[in-house]
Amino acid sequence: MQLPFPILIAEPDPEARLQNLYDRLAACFGFHPARVRLSRRKLTGGEIVYGPPHRITISGHLSPSEREDTLRHEAAHAWAWCFEGARAAHGPLFRRLSRRLGARDGGAPETPALKRFRETRARVVYRCDGCGRLFRRFRPFRGARVCLLGHRAGRPAKLRLVPSGE
Repeated sequence: MQLPFPILIAEPDPEARLQNLYDRLAACFGFHPARVRLSRRKLTGGEIVYGPPHRITISGHLSPSEREDTLRHEAAHAWAWCFEGARAAHGPLFRRLSRRLGARDGGAPETPALKRFRETRARVVYRCDGCGRLFRRFRPFRGARVCLLGHRAGRPAKLRLVPSGE
């Protein structure tokens, strides 16, 4: 049967989709409820304030797939909290639960908003003697530092402060 008018099914807004995903994960794996929200003020990643109900904030600058992955990461924190409390952090239990929920390993993605913020706010810049890479910081390092890339390759190189005019 063909209808004389198109049926438009509204796609839920991104925040509602994330809330729905969290609710499904919580029901399936048995952890506490949470209120999920998107924020354009958060430049990357997500954060959880433990409850119950937990409050999860996800960056609005992320792509939809990155938002979903970040939500799975924060849901793993909520699940680990059931067993070890806040001290679970990113320890072995958290990593195991995170993989079970389908979150990718690694840090939060760098968004263009975060990159712009870092470039405009960085007050201290260091250059690696070995590879020449620049490292921008909000505060100066305490003590001597070496380039991690060079250190891992077996040829440590010192980071030197770049004069502000350069």
